[in-house]
Amino acid sequence: MTKKSPVNLRHLRVFIAVAETGNFSRAAEELLLSQSSMTVTIRQLEEDLGVRLLNRTTRQVQITADGEKFLSSARHVIDEFDRMIAAMRLSASQLGGTVRIAVLPSVAIRLLPDVIAHIGETHDDIRIVLRDDNARGLHRQVRENEVDFGIANRWGEYPELEYVPLTQDRFGVVCRTDDPLTKMGAPISWNDVDPERVFTMASDTGIPVALKGVPELENFLGRTAGEVLVMVTLLEMVRVGLGITVLPELARPGTSNSDLAFLPLAHPVVKRKLCLIRRRNEPLSPGARRVWEALRGKTPKFIE
Repeated sequence: MTKKSPVNLRHLRVFIAVAETGNFSRAAEELLLSQSSMTVTIRQLEEDLGVRLLNRTTRQVQITADGEKFLSSARHVIDEFDRMIAAMRLSASQLGGTVRIAVLPSVAIRLLPDVIAHIGETHDDIRIVLRDDNARGLHRQVRENEVDFGIANRWGEYPELEYVPLTQDRFGVVCRTDDPLTKMGAPISWNDVDPERVFTMASDTGIPVALKGVPELENFLGRTAGEVLVMVTLLEMVRVGLGITVLPELARPGTSNSDLAFLPLAHPVVKRKLCLIRRRNEPLSPGARRVWEALRGKTPKFIE
């Protein structure tokens, strides 16, 4: 008994070519095969499937009803295979390339410069593009495939996204250096802070989300003075004495803001948990993977 030849991609390509041209000779020319080889391949395919796919006459080839059904599936398999191979070849040719990262402004300013410098020294074929945004916009960029990945704390529930812990930074009060709170000594307690003096970042940002997850602060957050969308505006309000604010360590004023103080908060100690955020079950490009791993390796687990 002759052993059947297992169906493979060659069988499918030959069948599609004959079905689309309606002629063994033209199909053989397209695939650079002999006509006899084409005939043997079609016969092997039909024997393996147990159905007739093509009706042959001396002048033409007609596809059968079973052949029509099989043709659609065969095209799909070949198309998917070709796309997969093309994607892998492109990936292999772009081990570096451009890596786009959506980041919170505080992360872009305080956390990433050293890491980007390290990547530039070790992987000069990688170009990093940072897109700073608030938490809402950042999550949208990741979900809609506008960036390779993002860095932020959780904002909303998105089952299509994967969150990998990166680092944490602690909340503190930002006030003028002549504010009475600065005389208390750090860290200070949340109970020492009058919530009616506190302006917070707007709900579009990730900062309120981190605070709202703390049960002990429920009453505190319900009595704050108001919300501000832009960090620059918030700090200017503090600078002119309109109030104070609470921010995580990475968002604390820089050295240029010498008239503002950052006082760590305790009782409870509240930390913002920053994550690397990517689309679930979707592989990163080789360049993005190298940046992802560099961030995990170079970022301290806790920012102080």
